Amino acid sequence: MQVTLFSLLMSVVWSSVLAAFNYLCRKKHFFIRQLGITNLLFLYLFSIVRMLVPYEFSFTRQIPSSEIFSGLYKDADLNEIGTSQISVLPALAVVWALVSVALMIRFVWQYARAMAEFSTYSVRDDEQCQRVFNRVLNASAKQMKITIRRSARISIPMGAGIFRKSILLPDAEYSDSQLYFILRHEYTHFQNRDLLMKAFIHIYWCIFWWNPAIYLLKRDFAQVLEIKCDLDVTEHMGNAKKAEYLTTIVTMLKHAEAKRQAKAFYGTTALVSKNYESEILERFKIVSASRGHKRRNLIFTGSWFLVFGMLIFASYSFVIRPDYEISAGGSEKGSQVPEPAGNSYRIKCVDGTYYVYFQ
Repeated sequence: MQVTLFSLLMSVVWSSVLAAFNYLCRKKHFFIRQLGITNLLFLYLFSIVRMLVPYEFSFTRQIPSSEIFSGLYKDADLNEIGTSQISVLPALAVVWALVSVALMIRFVWQYARAMAEFSTYSVRDDEQCQRVFNRVLNASAKQMKITIRRSARISIPMGAGIFRKSILLPDAEYSDSQLYFILRHEYTHFQNRDLLMKAFIHIYWCIFWWNPAIYLLKRDFAQVLEIKCDLDVTEHMGNAKKAEYLTTIVTMLKHAEAKRQAKAFYGTTALVSKNYESEILERFKIVSASRGHKRRNLIFTGSWFLVFGMLIFASYSFVIRPDYEISAGGSEKGSQVPEPAGNSYRIKCVDGTYYVYFQ
């Protein structure tokens, strides 16, 4: 078991394919009805695991690539700059690492700054808030310590804090029904550990920021979490209650648009986002079409997981690589191959033989 440049490239390809495939399936509401949103969320983890485990195993078959691929690898590995030679691949790895570290530091800084600001918001402990929040606690299976705060600086209700949990409310008046749905939605996010999952996905994006498929996965993962939360909240509701719940979302969206600001970032969960109206419309359609608690198609679900499992196994069964590896330094330890000198380089074939090229 080893990690090589080419096993990493295969991981990028397969992870992107699995993420795109799962996204296309998730956009079809048929799969949500048959699999359930939780299973679709879990399938996204397949593409993440495939990217995080870029290994070549003992059963992995090496498939030699065309001469074009080999030439590209040679050009990328050794390049002459002035009178010296530089290896591009290590340089790219350094850039990758530096950008990843910078993105993670920025995320931690933004999170700490946001939590410090949220802690300055006034605690809402009036009679209405306590009464409605007790209803939320009574309807929930798990009791959690959460502080409810309010501020005029925000325009969208949101949940924040992985350790010190808070529900943040815009400084406005709410009916009991509106306040109940808002608190129930954010409380459900905390129950499902959605903030922790969003933080994990953001760190994953910080590491693999150069992969375009990660941006699609990150955005849709947040949408799937919101859909799951909506379905959990409205699971045992009738059509009238669902209509009240969706009306509350519309009211909060209008309030956010009127203020023309939304102080939120990826480390929080918001009841509604005014930036992506199409995603809000999708949530409305799914909640309206849901039929409450319904048994999933176990045969279809098992078959679908089997397909994904077979794709994961197939992705490890082969790796495409050039016919040779370039050695920019000296001979390997214990090797009997003479050291190239001057303006030359040595290549190692997959069968263990060497060629030395002189310009």
